[in-house]
Amino acid sequence: MTITSLDNFGHASGSISMSELRDYYGKSGSVSLGLNLSGTDTAVPSSVPLYTQTLSFSDYRSENRVLKKKGITETVNSNYIASLGSTWTPAQSGCVQYNVWAVGGGGSGGAHSTDSGREKVASGGAAGGTAYRRYSVVDHSITSASVSIGAGGGGVSHTGGIGTVISGRNGGTTTFNPNGSGTTISATGGSRGFGGRQGLVNENVTSTSPVGEATSTTSHSHWGQCASSKAGTGSGGESNYTGGRSVGIQVGSDDEFARGGGSPNLGSGGENGLLGDGANTAATPAPTKPSEWGSDVTATFRGGFAACDNNGAAGASGAGAVYGAGSGGSAGENGAGSTGTGASGAVFVTYYEINT
Repeated sequence: MTITSLDNFGHASGSISMSELRDYYGKSGSVSLGLNLSGTDTAVPSSVPLYTQTLSFSDYRSENRVLKKKGITETVNSNYIASLGSTWTPAQSGCVQYNVWAVGGGGSGGAHSTDSGREKVASGGAAGGTAYRRYSVVDHSITSASVSIGAGGGGVSHTGGIGTVISGRNGGTTTFNPNGSGTTISATGGSRGFGGRQGLVNENVTSTSPVGEATSTTSHSHWGQCASSKAGTGSGGESNYTGGRSVGIQVGSDDEFARGGGSPNLGSGGENGLLGDGANTAATPAPTKPSEWGSDVTATFRGGFAACDNNGAAGASGAGAVYGAGSGGSAGENGAGSTGTGASGAVFVTYYEINT
């Protein structure tokens, strides 16, 4: 697979040496502005004039190299940190560019259970955000990076009873901080989900509002209503994406509803949690992964399913799938309820070398 790099010489003005031209286009030996570095060579874009035409250094300043993927897309996760520490070093040598994605941890859903005659609702946890950036090995002088991986929000549980409720837990922030002059990217985690009487449908979610993490506190007296979770977002990237969330719920007539957890946005859109009603515990769809990952990253990034049982126990919701996804909410009548754990975050690195 090849892509066209957006990097160039970085020379807005000043001299360009013959050795720079040679090194830039991956050549060795003698250097010529003709045959070796013309549009007839696959290492140089075809828009550069052929050697039979007039060439100027400005032609080279404005042109981009054609690169190809080297090795496999690397996953830097909590297991990597536990084994090798929080310092990332490149897994491939001889590269000119690293494409890096940082994904935040997913939140866990809320749970709610109460007796007949009262509505039971719960929203799932939101997905973590995503930040994407391309780093030039030469221009940014990158030899390592400090990495922190956002944990997934821990699941919650409660015993059955009249009006028992508990909110979920927030996902953590993932950060990729390279040495040299490269810009730091980070992705915040998805927020917790909520149970009945914890927030209104369109409530603005903060770290403490409508209620905090893993709490049985309620913020209003309206049965059958709970707040949405809030998705994480990326920062510092060329592209920053907000994940899917679990939309708040408002129902009446002694209904039970819960939503699944959100799935992250990896560049083609995240997915909001699906609504579970009775035995319907459909999982949130998986997002589309970047095409340049190929089959190297097998994780689905799918949000966890909701647990909802009409006239029965709340049950256990599904956990977020592998990276960045939120877990589902849990709602039912009288019985105990619990939610799965939000998926932890991760960093993904794709390596590129000159296409010679």
